Amino acid sequence: MKSVRTIKRFLVFALASGAFSQVLASSLASGADVEPTRNTEKHAGISDVSASLNSFASNVVTEHLVTSLAFPKALTTVIDEVNATTHIVIVTRDGELVIADDEGEISRFSLGLDHLYTKGQGGVLDILIPSEFPANPTVLLSYSKGSDDANRLAVVKGELSLTSGISNIEPVIEVAQTKDTPVHYGGKLLQLRTSDASQEQGFLVTTGDGFDYREQAQVIGSQLGKVLGFSIAGEPLMNPAFPESPYVYSLGHRNPQGLVQGPKGQIFLHEHGPDGGDEVNLLKKGANFGWPVVTLGKDYSGARISPFSIYPGMTDPIVDWTPSIAPSSMVYYSHDQYPMLTDTLLVTSLKAKALYAVNKTSNKYVSTKIFDALEVRLRDIAVDGEGNLLLLTDGENAKVVKVSPKQS
Repeated sequence: MKSVRTIKRFLVFALASGAFSQVLASSLASGADVEPTRNTEKHAGISDVSASLNSFASNVVTEHLVTSLAFPKALTTVIDEVNATTHIVIVTRDGELVIADDEGEISRFSLGLDHLYTKGQGGVLDILIPSEFPANPTVLLSYSKGSDDANRLAVVKGELSLTSGISNIEPVIEVAQTKDTPVHYGGKLLQLRTSDASQEQGFLVTTGDGFDYREQAQVIGSQLGKVLGFSIAGEPLMNPAFPESPYVYSLGHRNPQGLVQGPKGQIFLHEHGPDGGDEVNLLKKGANFGWPVVTLGKDYSGARISPFSIYPGMTDPIVDWTPSIAPSSMVYYSHDQYPMLTDTLLVTSLKAKALYAVNKTSNKYVSTKIFDALEVRLRDIAVDGEGNLLLLTDGENAKVVKVSPKQS
């Protein structure tokens, strides 16, 4: 009953703020069970896609490239196609930048972030190296800052040198609201690609609902439980979906993690559900992804969070994982090293300790577990210059593991 009472308290707040309609709020407040309209294209479960995907794990070899990483949070690469080199770049929870080159030389630098808060799920969360690098050395970092009583997500920029670390760090954007919980920050960064050189350069960052503030995900005036759009100068993107809240790109998110853009401009986002209801969404500007009004999961106590699994005006996920796998990161694979993975989303998971392939077959997206040989929590994924997969494991003694095809 606690979750139903929470929803009802939320409705009073939501109606007062104009977060959503009187009809929707009245339906929720009644406490009645709502049977959603069934859509056969709505959710694609974990399923076999092809023999090549199912045999992926038996046709690869692994190699440890970087070891002794203390609670790493994000992994990316700097690929020099002219010189055929790849630098691996990692950030850790406690503010360390780790860079490894092709020769195995590893350098470690302190980031020196202002008021870094590392409790719970906090710390340094992501690093984004824009496509203009190294001609423009500016990079972005997301992290949690503050204290137990008041913490928030922040994005900063700095100048990256592969030999001396990141310098000249400056603030870009911070979530407007503080919270007193050390969880559900989001923090995944994305550079928006555009073919029109006259358009403003833009970025997105995901924000979590703060766990105890789930109702804020449906409040347009709050920046919790959102995807935010911003420029490198920290200004809102042009032509915002919600002029009254110009940073808000989309709403209705719980704890969004993976965020990537496909070759046709499509943006994919995945996020953690509660107990069940992890999902992949096809992100659209101005869309409402439903949380906590719509969910396919339950509260950790077993209580029902909402009577709705779908609702008009709220966008359905393209993939649902129930039971939860705890998706942690994602890449869109387009290299020819693994032809069976072309145009596939590769999703790492924490709880399931596995790598999943998500691709479109016929009229739906299908998820297939393709690799779980490491038997550890997987925190992030990247691709090197040859198209090999780089998996970042989780925890106090984590590694970067290269996954490459067996040589026949």
